[in-house]
Amino acid sequence: MNYLNRQRLDLGADSQDDAQVSTQALELKSRQIQQQIDALSLGNIRDRALLSHDLANVQIDCGHTQLAWKNALPAFQFHIDRQEWELATVVCDTLFHCDHQDSLIALGHGLWLSITFPVEPTLTISQLQHVIDETPEDSDGAAVAAAVAAYVVELRGNQVKNDDAALIIGQILNDVARRHSNVQSPEEFDQWFKRLELNVPEKLLVRMRNIIDVLVQDQWWIDRAELQAMIPADNES
Repeated sequence: MNYLNRQRLDLGADSQDDAQVSTQALELKSRQIQQQIDALSLGNIRDRALLSHDLANVQIDCGHTQLAWKNALPAFQFHIDRQEWELATVVCDTLFHCDHQDSLIALGHGLWLSITFPVEPTLTISQLQHVIDETPEDSDGAAVAAAVAAYVVELRGNQVKNDDAALIIGQILNDVARRHSNVQSPEEFDQWFKRLELNVPEKLLVRMRNIIDVLVQDQWWIDRAELQAMIPADNES
């Protein structure tokens, strides 16, 4: 699955009437998913988690963000318990969009999971893009996030199914360099990249870890050491 440029449901409403119809359709979909959840047996934990996450996404589109948080959060732990790192990261992305007081904590978890584990590279890029979008233009944080995205794509090149990731990475890096230091030429870009030491993976990953720590503020929902120990030695990213 390609996670780049993921857009939430476009209501496509050109008039107030269209918007009302679209909202009604979302509310109907929300009720239908809830009915499916209510019909599940108590032992059907997986379907309950998946449907609850689906419900949360629809609730976000309806503007019911606090309900969405309540429904999505248990799905995170469900996927963590089953070592489903990619699905857990997707839930973190949903939680980030809930406009909850802990949304940045959810983003920190999504970043850590998607950088630590060999998930689909475009999912990692999408999490790092949130950092870029939330960071002031002149902050080094956006540059670090963009460089980590490039590093991840290079590291997981065998997982990239098309050219989308490489193209997006080039655009992200160019945009960040331009807004950070008004970089205009390839020569200026190379100087900027080296000046910020974005070409040194060891330093780059430490700086990314610091960004994640700032987001999470020690409010971890997981035992990182325990989870990291589950990574096969030949699959560490």
